[in-house]
Amino acid sequence: MDREKQIEIWLKQAEHDLEMAVKNYGMGGYDVCAFLCQQAVEKFLKALYLKEKQKDFPRTHFIDELGLALGLPADIMDLVYELTADYLESRYPDVTIGAPFENYNVHNTQKKLEAAQKICAFIKENLALSKETE
Repeated sequence: MDREKQIEIWLKQAEHDLEMAVKNYGMGGYDVCAFLCQQAVEKFLKALYLKEKQKDFPRTHFIDELGLALGLPADIMDLVYELTADYLESRYPDVTIGAPFENYNVHNTQKKLEAAQKICAFIKENLALSKETE
């Protein structure tokens, strides 16, 4: 599969994950929302990596590593750091205190959703800019 098609597929799934995060937030699935926020950002970052680096991205779920490899600005990295742990903490009882879903609520999850939306908007803007300069 060519790189442009790969990027398109990663972006399509990232958009879907973000949409599902919003829906889960709306129905009180805060842990699922947090996980999907992390997943959406991960997929947007992997699409950006494919575009900017013109090579395969590292096999990782640590979005902070991807963000650093891409040289994201500090304000965006601050948002990335807020979501990095949710890959594990939103799902696994052995990496958190109590059941993971009990650690998420409307307030902390709203911040995560807003962070994901800002990161994804930043990446989409950068992908559009890189497309214009081709």
